[in-house]
Formats: sequence, C-alpha cells, structure tokens
Amino acid sequence: MVHTKPKKQGKINFTTKVEACQTESPRGDKTHNLHDLYTPATYSISLFTDTIKHTLQLGSRLRSTLLLTSLISSLSFFLASAPLLGEMIATTAPLRSLKSPPSDLNLAYEEVSFLTADGLTLRGWFFPAPNPDAPAILYAPATAKDQRQGLSLVQPLREAGFHVLLFSYRGSGESEGNRFAFSYGARESQDVDAAVRYLTETRGIPCVGGIGHSAGAVALILSAARTPGLRAMVAAAPFPSLEDAWRLNRPAFFPTPLYEQVMRLAEWRKGFSRDEVRPLDVVHRLTPRPILFVFSRADRRIPPEEAERLYTAAREPKAIIWLPKATHEQVRSPGLDHLMPQLVHFFRTTLQTAPECQHGPALP
Repeated sequence: MVHTKPKKQGKINFTTKVEACQTESPRGDKTHNLHDLYTPATYSISLFTDTIKHTLQLGSRLRSTLLLTSLISSLSFFLASAPLLGEMIATTAPLRSLKSPPSDLNLAYEEVSFLTADGLTLRGWFFPAPNPDAPAILYAPATAKDQRQGLSLVQPLREAGFHVLLFSYRGSGESEGNRFAFSYGARESQDVDAAVRYLTETRGIPCVGGIGHSAGAVALILSAARTPGLRAMVAAAPFPSLEDAWRLNRPAFFPTPLYEQVMRLAEWRKGFSRDEVRPLDVVHRLTPRPILFVFSRADRRIPPEEAERLYTAAREPKAIIWLPKATHEQVRSPGLDHLMPQLVHFFRTTLQTAPECQHGPALP
C-alpha cells in the first residue's frame, strides 16, 4: 500500500481576506469588515439598524420643523388676536349683580326701567329731589362701567336740590343687550336719548342736565347733537373721535396695518362704524346749550392737544377745567368728586337760565 504524505496547507492571511472582503453598503456608507458581514443575518441586522437610525434622525428634523412652524403660527395668531381679545375684555361691563341697593348713601331711591328706541329695557336708580319740579341730572358711565360709577356724585347733587338718574347702558348692569358689544358711544348715545325721554316724558321733568366720563361724555355729546333734551352738559375727558382714540392708544409693538385690521374686525363683530363716533364733527350743534369740559394735562389717553381740538370745535357757551396731574381714570375719581362745588354752580347757573327751566323752582 502506498502511503502519500498529506500536503501541508499554507496559512491564510486573515488580514488580507478581511481587506479583500470589505464592501460598501447599498447606501454607499462606510464599509463593513468581515466580522460585521460574517453572516447574511448579521449584515441584514446592521443594515436595518442603520436604516432606523437615519429614519429617527429624519424624524427629529421633521419634529423640529413642525415645532418651529407651530411656534410661528401661534405667535402670528397671538399677534392677530391679542388686541381683539384685549379690546373685548377692556370694554366688557362688570359681571357683578346690581340687585343690592345703594343703601350706604342713606337716600331714598327707586329702581326704574325704560325702553330704548330699538326696544331694549334699560335699568337704573332714580334719586328724587324733595321738590318734584326740580331739574334732573343724569350720569353717563365710562367704558366697561355701569351705573355704580356715578354713586359718589349723588349726595352732592341731591343736597343741591337736583333729581339724579343713574342707569346702565345696554348689555351692562341689569339692562338688556349684548354684554360684549360696547360701541364707544355709538349705541350708548341712543341709551342717553332713552334716559332723557324717561326723565322728560315719563317723569315730566323738562329741565335735564348730564355728566359723563370718557366714552360716557362722548355719548352725551352725540345724544345732545341729535336731540335738544339735554340742556347743559359736563363732559369729562371725551375723545375727539374713536379713530383718534384708537390711534393714540395703539400698543407700540403692534404694527399699524395689522392693528387697523383688528379694529375693523372689532367694528364688524359689534356692528357699528367708527364714523358714528366723532364728537369733533357734531359738538358745534350743542349751541346755545352750554358745555363744560374737564380734562387733565397728564392724561395719556386723551393728550392735551386732542382735548384742545375738541374744545375749539365747540361753540359758545363753553368752558374748560384743567386738572394738573390726573390720569384718564382719575379725571372721574377723585377729579369730578373734588370738582362738585364747581359742577353744582355750573348747573345752577345754566339750567336756571334755560328756557325749559325758567318755570321751575329756584335751586337752593
């Protein structure tokens, strides 16, 4: 038997084999060596893992893009809606009930109601004077206020011999109407019309004066320009026009074009036009009835130059009182409260000389 010696096998250069087996992934990524590609299964697992990693990276970028888009959209919505929401909140009347009577005044009063020309019921408090033939003074509240804003004026007016009517506009206090539709004097002046009719026709008081603050003063002027019922007026811090008031009170950070669109949306939502609220254009119609303006040199909402425009547009008889340091809100209180002796003197002088009032009793 012939025995053959087995041939001696040479050593494999493993490094060479590894280098020879390097290959690119199907995506052209960094190559994998033989250890990574030892079996088709490990190769598939590696490829799947890399695919998941790239997908997650893409998902992370997508999430970041969506988040940025959402933030930009939210900021845009805030810029567009914040002034509109702020305007609605700032002009909404208090939600507190008025069912509790003003008992702290220790004065006789009546809870009264009367209709507007468009059929809404307005409610308020009537404080009768001892003399039924005495003149009456009504109070027109400011923006987002109701009849309670006039309570501090009742005592001195009653002591001076006047009837006093406090009432709430449509949508405020216990009055009927949309609570979120304050119109800066456009419809509120119609409520003043209704209050004057109540005093003159229902109560039989021909001699009526009025006090108003801010938009309430605007409502007095607009009402008196239409009808002759108001014989004398005290207008505290009225604005010349709604457009001017909006322009002067625009937030500094808010772009003018966008702010204008927001205000137009407020007009549309509330169903009125800023062109209806321009006392500057109609205040001259009050003559020969007197008007007393009260302004502050420190009022940032109605700056002195705007106050002078309105005063100049009014005709005689007219007068003006300047408060030195009061803010817009302080013009009403404590401003008017401290000025009551002057206001009483104004009404005594003007109402007793008005033709409708000459047959009434002399005030004390």
